[in-house]
Amino acid sequence: MKTTFRLLVGVFITFLLSSCSSYRDVAYFQDFEKIGQLAAFQDYEPKIKKDDMLNIVVSGPNKDVVAPYNNEKKSYIVDIEGFIDLPVLGEIQVEGLTLRELSDKLTADISRDIRNVTVNVSLANYKITILGEVRKPGTYTIESERTTILQALGMAGDLTFDAKRSNVMLIREIDGEYKYIKIDLRKSEILSSPYFYLCQNDVLYVTPTSTRAFTGSSQSSIIPIITSSLGLIISIVALIISL
Repeated sequence: MKTTFRLLVGVFITFLLSSCSSYRDVAYFQDFEKIGQLAAFQDYEPKIKKDDMLNIVVSGPNKDVVAPYNNEKKSYIVDIEGFIDLPVLGEIQVEGLTLRELSDKLTADISRDIRNVTVNVSLANYKITILGEVRKPGTYTIESERTTILQALGMAGDLTFDAKRSNVMLIREIDGEYKYIKIDLRKSEILSSPYFYLCQNDVLYVTPTSTRAFTGSSQSSIIPIITSSLGLIISIVALIISL
């Protein structure tokens, strides 16, 4: 009788511990005390890639003078060789430049003929894709050119309870090759990482927990089962004690 009682109590405690461990996996930045010691990553600027769509607007005191440097759509696609074809200036190599570097280059080139010129360059197709265990997976068009991983996950409705926060995969194309970067959202070191800011066409994949992967069910759907099982165990224990 005592052996049976101890066995049931052991099962009961195991259920409790497994339930508590799941909550430990949910929290972000569990080493939050280190956040104050981290230097924020400030040097990020998106670099122009093939197939990017650039909005380029040339402006100056006299609109008629700068008009030949603009087209009606004001957008240009970076071709497979990394060039864009601009009015008056012709083909220009832009791949690998930051938006600010391209703006400075175009301003210098046009300023040879026109004074007080301003050139504004922006990305028209800055998109990121968020997949896996988030509430609203999909592809998002971003207006800001400095979007962090946390902001992106916020747009996707945050991670689900079944997301494995220790294994978020960032897929990024660098020099024609795909790189896979593992990110642990439980650790604050991501705040000072060069991968904290997302690039255009980045993909975030949030992997599921083992429970989700093997059962195909969310932990939220398993909770009623665990609750019922615990209730049964408690009833059995109470019955044994009363005998």
